[in-house]
Amino acid sequence: MYNWKGIKIGLIEVIPLLLGAFGVVMVFSASSGISIYKSVVPIPFIKQLIVFVLGVTVFFLTSKIKLKFWEQFNLFFIGFAAVLLVLTFFYGLELNGAKRWLAIRVFNTRFSFQPSIFAQFAIIVFFAKKRDFGISILVISVIMGLIVIQPDYSMAFLTLVIGTIMLFLNGTNDGKVAAFFTVMLLIGVLFITREGYAISRINNHMNSESVIVTVQAISQGGLSGLGLGSGMEKFFYIPLPDSDFIFSIIGEELGFTGCLVIVALFIIYFISAIRSSLRATDEYSSLLGLGLVSFIGVYALIHIYVSLGIVPVTGIPLPFISSGGTALIVAYMAGGVIVSIEKKHNNIRRGNRRPHLSGSRSRSRNREKRVRSGIYRKQFWA
Repeated sequence: MYNWKGIKIGLIEVIPLLLGAFGVVMVFSASSGISIYKSVVPIPFIKQLIVFVLGVTVFFLTSKIKLKFWEQFNLFFIGFAAVLLVLTFFYGLELNGAKRWLAIRVFNTRFSFQPSIFAQFAIIVFFAKKRDFGISILVISVIMGLIVIQPDYSMAFLTLVIGTIMLFLNGTNDGKVAAFFTVMLLIGVLFITREGYAISRINNHMNSESVIVTVQAISQGGLSGLGLGSGMEKFFYIPLPDSDFIFSIIGEELGFTGCLVIVALFIIYFISAIRSSLRATDEYSSLLGLGLVSFIGVYALIHIYVSLGIVPVTGIPLPFISSGGTALIVAYMAGGVIVSIEKKHNNIRRGNRRPHLSGSRSRSRNREKRVRSGIYRKQFWA
């Protein structure tokens, strides 16, 4: 925590905001290729700007919510996520033969969101408290199954990874966790080998020009890059440059230096968030924080690996930066919870300090009485 003009600011508060603001700029640059060609305002930029403002609002709201709220309503969140996934199967928007989005129409404007990302957040909230191993297998399998039938194999695999991480963190037997992950992974491999779509995607990855172009874009950037907005690969060469491959655009326009700064910010954020989670005063808060850090970290790692051509294209966004609605908002929701964990630790640490002034002890006791009487206490808001 740093004190700036009486305002206490921590790295886990500042870095998500910096990354989000940087993301708005990069989405504008990445989407400008097609927009210039069509002589229109970049729609992804306008959308990103609106979602960024909404995400920051969610970020500050969730940072004010007391941690007992998530613990008390963890069962509701996992149940609500399952219901959303079921609704997606029956009423979701069908794009390219898959139903992965739910849409809500308000005043003739359609808003869509991806329930599978929220389901991963719900899994973390649910498994921050240790569960019976049989129940754990059932819950993760059901959520994964509902995502597989959309179909969305990338998100199903990520759900397995996040669920396995949470089982490991909450103290489930390591042997059982490893066996569960291995069995589910083998079942997934056997399943996708029977699906022509998945096999063709792997083959395309091995012989794809788009992968070559994304790696080439990063290499062309060199040390300092071609300059913000000066990249050429976004002009119909890189697919979805503002979302799935935005790290490639960063590499081309800002070079190795720009990529290094972004990676460094993520690493600093992860270290700070992990430290805050480990210092939490109760086990649930600690596991919740570690799970949410893992959630953001897995997304960032896979996105960068895809941009470098290491793994097949998954459609995984770069947290806080890539164009998108659900992913950005859920990332800020996770970030807000991590901030609330840090604030709780700091409040308790300050409360344990002895007063230095003679009158401060009585004032502290009076304030404690008022808190106990309910004047300052709210049920779920910090």
